[in-house]
Amino acid sequence: MEDERLHDALLGSLKLSESGQLQDAPHLMDEVIAEAINEGDGLTALVAIDHAAILNGGERDRSLARRYYEQLLIHSHEDPRVLYESANAAMEDGQIEIAKQYAKRCHQAILHCNNERIKRDLLDLVLERWLVDAE
Repeated sequence: MEDERLHDALLGSLKLSESGQLQDAPHLMDEVIAEAINEGDGLTALVAIDHAAILNGGERDRSLARRYYEQLLIHSHEDPRVLYESANAAMEDGQIEIAKQYAKRCHQAILHCNNERIKRDLLDLVLERWLVDAE
């Protein structure tokens, strides 16, 4: 995905949100998220998802974020970053067993990941938060 497209969508959605058009702002992000998911660009999708989820008056819309994470997992089912965010979202919703399942999958995905940066950065977060379940 082009960085310019993401940049334009982020700025455009902020302008809509600031002008009181709260319902239109997330729709602008929908296209960017869908494009990033289709292109397999998980990192861009995660940035756009997080942005879309906080457009609602500065509070994170957890249900919106979870829907996007579920869509992203269809295409990137073993992406450790997506699994980690899915675990966090489930935990925030009080779905502890689902959160634990995502955390276990995330731990396994990290161990099999070839990206050393993800291993270094994300493994510590997973083990810190989910130590008991990262067997």
